[in-house]
Amino acid sequence: MATPHTDPIDCIVLGGGPAGLQAALTLARVHRSVVLVDEGPGRNAAAAHMQNVVTRDGTPPAEFRAIAREQLAAYRTVRQLDGTAVAAETRDDGVVVDLADGERLEARYLVLATGVADLPLPLPGLARHWGGQVAHCPFCHGHELGRRVVVLGGEPQREHPLRMMVGVAEHLTWLTDGVRLEPDVVAGLERLGVVVDERRATGVVERDGQLIGLALKDGTELACNGVLTGGAWVQRSELPAALGCAMLPDGAIEVDEAGATSVPRVFAAGDAAHRAAAGPGHSVIASAAAGQMAALGVVRALIA
Repeated sequence: MATPHTDPIDCIVLGGGPAGLQAALTLARVHRSVVLVDEGPGRNAAAAHMQNVVTRDGTPPAEFRAIAREQLAAYRTVRQLDGTAVAAETRDDGVVVDLADGERLEARYLVLATGVADLPLPLPGLARHWGGQVAHCPFCHGHELGRRVVVLGGEPQREHPLRMMVGVAEHLTWLTDGVRLEPDVVAGLERLGVVVDERRATGVVERDGQLIGLALKDGTELACNGVLTGGAWVQRSELPAALGCAMLPDGAIEVDEAGATSVPRVFAAGDAAHRAAAGPGHSVIASAAAGQMAALGVVRALIA
């Protein structure tokens, strides 16, 4: 095993998405030494474009990452690595991270920007269109879903994005997938022009590689240009749990307002983490903001 560096760097940032890139940039701006380890390809790699990002609306995610990495390269205190962290531990005076290629990194602090992995609904064919014609966020993808949109799933939390889409889609259907809604809920939605359909979906209907509808259990098809639905997500990395970070009921790493975790010298940012008093802010802008806050927390700790 490689010998640890004798002069530890200020911070290791694990993750090359918006949170990790912003954390590294913020540290670099005050000339703190940082190693950014990017495992790639990122949660939004399946999307052709990312939206709702000021000055970058419609930018391919890979292009966004490439621009950020090019800008980071201008700072002499930043080292960028493509690799995977396979182990991490904290010590009284710092942290140690082992990479898959055998390199060992030592630093005073660690920022986990390792992200999450989406688990789309297990409807046959749905995952093929995830990030394109199938999405979960009206802010990120609602505008691009087209004129005829189906909101899939009968969970109560589906009603909020459904109502957001009322002013976006010309034809909007809530396919509750077998869930029966209260009559007053149905009546209220119908007054908004929403069609409530309580039948079950069995798969997607495609033509020339494009999603053109959903197949239903009764043998019919529900035509649409796009599907807005939910799905589970999990921590992309096992390191938060291995380090002993306190986790929230939804599976996210618990952090304070400065991104500090329950483990000394370990901070977290991005989709993988949020405060107990706030829900997850799964977006490029929110992740970048959290990365900046975590970097500020690291700088404060270094000064202290």
